[in-house]
Amino acid sequence: MERTILHLAIDSFPIQAERLRCPKLRDRPLALIPGASARPRVVLTSREAREAGITPGTPLVHARRLCHDLIALPLDREFYGGIGESILERLAPFAPVVEPGGAPGTGSGSGRFFLDLTGVARSHPETRDRASRAGRDVEASFRLHPTLGVAANKLVSRVASQVVAPDGDLLEVSLGSEAAFLAPLEIRVLPAARAAEVAERLDLLNVRFVREVQALSTQQLMRALGKEGALLWSQAHGVDPTPVRPPERGPRAVAEETLAAETNDSRVLAAHGARLGAELATGLRSRGEGARGLTVDVAYADGREGRATRAFEEPLRGSAGIARAVGDLLERAVKRRVRVRRIRVSAWGVTSEPVQLNLWAAGDAAGDSETPRRASLESTLDRARARFGAEALVPATWILHGLTVRAPARP
Repeated sequence: MERTILHLAIDSFPIQAERLRCPKLRDRPLALIPGASARPRVVLTSREAREAGITPGTPLVHARRLCHDLIALPLDREFYGGIGESILERLAPFAPVVEPGGAPGTGSGSGRFFLDLTGVARSHPETRDRASRAGRDVEASFRLHPTLGVAANKLVSRVASQVVAPDGDLLEVSLGSEAAFLAPLEIRVLPAARAAEVAERLDLLNVRFVREVQALSTQQLMRALGKEGALLWSQAHGVDPTPVRPPERGPRAVAEETLAAETNDSRVLAAHGARLGAELATGLRSRGEGARGLTVDVAYADGREGRATRAFEEPLRGSAGIARAVGDLLERAVKRRVRVRRIRVSAWGVTSEPVQLNLWAAGDAAGDSETPRRASLESTLDRARARFGAEALVPATWILHGLTVRAPARP
């Protein structure tokens, strides 16, 4: 079946969201910066700020010299994500599958969405009209102007929406004309060309436009760029088999603690991390769930933050495996010598699927040695703590730092 993909993009979405929150910011030079940074650099700029010569990466001090009327605001990702979730729900009636189209970790807060109109296009030939109605509905509901790109795959539809941004409406690329459409565009429209090493090599080879990549063979690109050369060749010819996937909305468990005494002592932090890992595991185990990924966030005394995350092939369920994973992530998250104020451990990709026991090994590749004997031990500990209190059974290292097991992590 011929695929029909719509990419709906709201240009400079965080900027437009801030102006939606405060209309007085409209037509004013605006820059968004990290919320907790001693020497912030500009992350995103409005058109008025760009006309003054301010670009992403410009130090805020220098940006204020270039534009005395510049308004700098901290990034509010939760606010942008909330608006993005509302837009996602608004787009649901227009296509059976809608996917947030931003970079990993941005979710709906990127202001970009893919709609798979393949089945709809088969039963309703007026695909262009349906795409336009989706854009008009978003603009009328949220007062945010989107640009639309329609093509046979996600890559070309995304580029099409970029070509008409920020003041355009809709651009449709017909099946078979993808390579011709991409040829005159700059090479940076292709995601594979934006990787640091690839961009450096292309600049060294004086490759500026997509048509120059199209003139090369796959073998030539692979000799120059390695395995990324094959991907770049495919993208330059408008090939992208990636399907539109709905966002993951699985449950998540969280355990967090604001330390009574801020510290950068690695032993104390490790004890707090182990306790949070135990709470997380207890909460998951009580619901018969496992975690396919863990994230550890730390907040420093000066307001800055650190994060480390890891995904697992098989969901973690046992306390031992989760505790080890949390300990490793905590070491990666704490990269500064500043005292830590808060630790937060969250489990994502939570699943309640049954686990097939391994007949030959004592644990999985992720290090979660969930043997029947260990599961029985952990179950006994849970019952003892539920009956006699969280302080009844704790590791000796926790006693050293005055820690106990608190209530299970909240879902």
